[in-house]
Amino acid sequence: MNDEIIYGIRPIIEAIKAGVEIHKIWLLQNKKNQLFKEVESYASTKKIELLFTSNKKLDKLSGKIHQGALAQIKPFDLVDFNHLLKENDKKKNLTYLLLDGITDVRNFGAIFRSALATDVTGIIVPENNSASINSDTIKASAGAIFYIPVSKVNHLNDAIYELKARKFEIVGLEEKSGVNIFDENFNQKTVLILGSEGKGINKSTLNIVDKKVSIPMKGEIKSLNVSVACGISLYHISKMRA
Repeated sequence: MNDEIIYGIRPIIEAIKAGVEIHKIWLLQNKKNQLFKEVESYASTKKIELLFTSNKKLDKLSGKIHQGALAQIKPFDLVDFNHLLKENDKKKNLTYLLLDGITDVRNFGAIFRSALATDVTGIIVPENNSASINSDTIKASAGAIFYIPVSKVNHLNDAIYELKARKFEIVGLEEKSGVNIFDENFNQKTVLILGSEGKGINKSTLNIVDKKVSIPMKGEIKSLNVSVACGISLYHISKMRA
């Protein structure tokens, strides 16, 4: 698999902090703020090839709003599903996110930011019908993606049955549910399932969850952006365990 080019100074800083293998860095010449100095120092210490170049060159390399910084990193490593479960089996509070049909990279990235802030154990996505983990996702996550294990599975329902066997409570966020998420308690082993903004959670998956919950809404708009709904739900689950 080819290396990934990531862009944006913050994702590069987080890649450095997370210990991601970085092969080359491009920085906009004459850019001297503190974050750029951190990257320069890191590249020098680790003997990573560092190139100072023009904005035009960076535009050509990325085609994105790059903030004057690009880096070539090793491909993102996925974690085997069974290994993920086994590695975390002894921990006290466990929360897994299952993302059913989240294809927008901005939502996908934003979900990682909320997941990191609320100590999510891992994120599980289907092999198909999911946003790719690429430079756009990394940028949207502001580098949060480097800190959270991600597993891809052939079938989400099979993953759910395995989690049920391990005594996880399976919770589906479903706007049509009459159960207010803020009235619910959550145990120490929770799986939260989020569906796409268009179709929601697949019906076959909803049929096997333990609990369907919704976020109460006021006003004329009756649904939230999926990444916003994710953040609200995760903070509530986290609070109930505090």
